[in-house]
Amino acid sequence: MGARKTALELALRDGEEIVARTTVSNDPEGHSTLVSWLEDQGARPKKACVCMEASGDFEKAIAQRLYEEDYRVSVVNPRRIKGYASSQLQRTKTDSADAALIARFGQREDPRPWKPPSASESRLQELTRARQALKKEKTRAQNRLDEAEDKAVRKAHENLLDEIERQIEDLEEEIEEHIEEDSELNDRCSLLETIPGVGLQTAAIVVSELGAPEQFENARQAAAYAGLVPRHRESGTSVRGKPQMSKVGNGRLRRAMYFPAMTALRFNSAAGAFGNRLKERGKEKMVVVGAAMRKLLHICYGVLKSGRPFDPSLHPGT
Repeated sequence: MGARKTALELALRDGEEIVARTTVSNDPEGHSTLVSWLEDQGARPKKACVCMEASGDFEKAIAQRLYEEDYRVSVVNPRRIKGYASSQLQRTKTDSADAALIARFGQREDPRPWKPPSASESRLQELTRARQALKKEKTRAQNRLDEAEDKAVRKAHENLLDEIERQIEDLEEEIEEHIEEDSELNDRCSLLETIPGVGLQTAAIVVSELGAPEQFENARQAAAYAGLVPRHRESGTSVRGKPQMSKVGNGRLRRAMYFPAMTALRFNSAAGAFGNRLKERGKEKMVVVGAAMRKLLHICYGVLKSGRPFDPSLHPGT
């Protein structure tokens, strides 16, 4: 299934054949239509599996609805789908072709089932996303203040900055209280806080955006989910671009790693040793920072997956 903001494109696969297709609106009415269509096609709960590509949260509502209808749902990182398309030599790029490809991927690769976040996890995500949005607004307000020359205009921007900072502080207090009230969230965040460079607010973002570590087979998949895996551009001997982060994935989680990674390069022995090795190999500063962000998320994943506090000996700087 391909999910967009306004529509859902579905290809129903039975064996090696696409046996039916449909397009419905991505809203509650369209979701009900899709469930009825699946049942009419004989693709009933407990029998059919639904695979969809993560698409900026546009897939969440239908994933939740299908989960509630007892369908086995998988939500897959777009990077995995893109890699699979390349392996299948697919050149056609249309919504219909994408839906058919995702159906084939789901059948052959058997991705892990998706589980919706708990009410407590959902609220934590809502709180952390609101805080991140205010942080971005604070940066924009600061830039406008720096550019302003008129005294009255500067005063207005200063007042706005003060208000934004107050709202950020209120949200941070609310996030802290929410975590303290939920033992599971508190345990997971406390584990992450044992990692040098990771504070409570970063831990809250990792927990709410990464979700259960069991949904990933390894740390690399978790990094791919955040768009932190390197993307190489090479073609024969004529095109050789510098490696860059793919940035195909959860941007909120990726951005949350930036400042903690900068701190970790200084105070986290594993990340610091890793960064020094890259510098010795002549890597540019932003390449080192990107690698540190990826390394730090690997560590976060490992700590959450093991349920044990950070141990430097388990994360050598390699």
